[in-house]
Amino acid sequence: MLWPGLKKLGRELGFRRTNSEVVGTLKNCFIKMFDGNNMKVLEIYSPQVDDTDKAQIEGIIKENKIKKHEWLDNGVRIIFYEYFRPYSIVKIKNLLYVLVEYFSRKYPEGIPQCNNCGIQKEADVYSIGNTSKYVCADCLKRLERDLNNEYWEYQQLPTNYFTGFIGALLFAIPGIIITILFFIFLNRLAAVSTLLYIILGMKGYKAFKGKITPIGALIVIVVGLIMIGIGITIAYSFFIFKEMKTINMDLLIQILKMPEIQKELRMNIILSYIVSSFFIVFQIFQMMKEWRFIKKIQKARDI
Repeated sequence: MLWPGLKKLGRELGFRRTNSEVVGTLKNCFIKMFDGNNMKVLEIYSPQVDDTDKAQIEGIIKENKIKKHEWLDNGVRIIFYEYFRPYSIVKIKNLLYVLVEYFSRKYPEGIPQCNNCGIQKEADVYSIGNTSKYVCADCLKRLERDLNNEYWEYQQLPTNYFTGFIGALLFAIPGIIITILFFIFLNRLAAVSTLLYIILGMKGYKAFKGKITPIGALIVIVVGLIMIGIGITIAYSFFIFKEMKTINMDLLIQILKMPEIQKELRMNIILSYIVSSFFIVFQIFQMMKEWRFIKKIQKARDI
């Protein structure tokens, strides 16, 4: 995810964006910027980086009191930690300018390398899944061909919706046990426990080779919703048995038919659907991202 600070800096520099990164070229360097978990990350790729460059750059980084950096192939990744407040975008920009200026003076005739073939030539930025690559036209053709082959191979895998449905159903069953335990030991339903049905259902769907498509996501969600209703009803039945101190199916059915009990059951199920709805949306989004990744390469777009 990109927060406003890096987007603003990217627009100022005339950069573009992929799904999760701000990308662009500045003088003879290729730049990536993205937000991480309590951090911002800056990656700078130059025409080349030798040991002398590393010593100089480490000095610059130390002067700016940056705690962590990592060396890449012809580049450096600088990590700006954010513990209590966002890291200053101005400081990131100033450091970026200093390092780019260093590389432009050191290698005035050089241009960024293609991330794929490693040759200095004209290239452009494309996103593949959650990452971006600076690739030349020849490598782009090869990547597209490889991706098409990968997609074709994926289509030939022995995957289908029915086995995925069975997997989602079987894996979601342990969620019923969790719901029962909440009822028996807490004397109430913890609606958040119903998230397990979606999590386990997704794992089961993939474990049983369900196809990763929008229809597949819908199958997982439908299974989860069905299992939530079943799980709550079964857990409620166990709770009634506990209160009666006996197992009497005929009496249980009579109790479950009582209007006030049915109302309470419906309210618990609806509450569980509401609590799980946010996670359901998240899971659909994640599965759609995985599906889109399989299908295509995207060119970096305007911020």
